[in-house]
Amino acid sequence: MSRKLPGYLPADWPDYAPIPTPAEWAVAQEEERIAAKAFAQMETPRSQSPTPESIAAGDAHMAEAHVRAAETVKRQIESKELLTADEFCDVLEVDVDWLDDALEECRVFAITGPGGRSYYPAFYADPGIKREHIERVTRTLALLHPRSQYLFYTTVRTSLGETPLDALRAGRLDDVITAALGATADTPPRVPSIVEVLGGEAWPPKVAPRHDPGQSFADVLKGAKRR
Repeated sequence: MSRKLPGYLPADWPDYAPIPTPAEWAVAQEEERIAAKAFAQMETPRSQSPTPESIAAGDAHMAEAHVRAAETVKRQIESKELLTADEFCDVLEVDVDWLDDALEECRVFAITGPGGRSYYPAFYADPGIKREHIERVTRTLALLHPRSQYLFYTTVRTSLGETPLDALRAGRLDDVITAALGATADTPPRVPSIVEVLGGEAWPPKVAPRHDPGQSFADVLKGAKRR
């Protein structure tokens, strides 16, 4: 017998998928609206002659985005959603050599915080998720910027009916891999994150950040060396 679905969900909502709360569904819908708007803007031919007004509006928008992103990272560091390298190694009971290898192989990703310092997602230590499953998903997401990888894990995906982390807790690895492949489809070239800019990192880097699994092949070919 089919479940009775709340009015905000589509009629073809999968029977196996948990029913998200109205708040979770609103987040997922907002994510899709933002993505649709971004793709629409990519397809719209840009003016070859920007006006002073458009330049000023763009600068103001970027400044506001910089502030919001920096505040978000700061909150996540304070709440221990993001961990320093030492904290991350402690909770996973691994050493720094393991971390370096995992970063090199794109099994772990790092988010750049204040001062250019690397921070790592605490959900790798979630006892309800097999670490090797997170590592497989992260390898699939390797083309995405680390911040986008974090948002993938923690945002409700309509294809899953829940966050990828919750889906992994339910043992739905194959479904999460499929969602990750969709998230990386037609991924544009990596650009510096807002926190990297705020941290004062030069771009493109003369020397690749030590903990940057998102280093592009172009950087490698240009002779960038790990510190």
